[in-house]
Amino acid sequence: MQLSEELARAFASMGRLLNDAQGEDLSRSDFAVLIRLPLARGEGDAVRSRDLARSEGLDPSTMSRRLASLADRGLIEREPDPADRRAFLLTLTAAGRSAVEQERARRVALVTDALQRWDDADRAELARLLSRLTDTLEDRRSAR
Repeated sequence: MQLSEELARAFASMGRLLNDAQGEDLSRSDFAVLIRLPLARGEGDAVRSRDLARSEGLDPSTMSRRLASLADRGLIEREPDPADRRAFLLTLTAAGRSAVEQERARRVALVTDALQRWDDADRAELARLLSRLTDTLEDRRSAR
């Protein structure tokens, strides 16, 4: 129970820190969508909007509104899927890739600053354990 509570506390603190230092161009939900585009099927490959909604656990209409906003801002391109005229394929634009890179750098700086007083061994151990936890959680999700 204590571990679960500490993880929840850590994630909540990280969320508040990210909100307090919110990037100018991307909200947390924008970033969550954009990072899935190049990661979902391999760098640079297109992704279907319904597959993205499913992977994010969102209703397709909610995802559609979010994607429309990202497209209007020039961060993604939506093209009709040649295999299914009702579906769209999504790709990041150059501006979208740049926005993702800037947001990643901002997040790295926030964590790096928070851990600057930790020694190298503690930072490495934290990274190892978080990676192991993430792998375990992802394995459990894919087994469903």
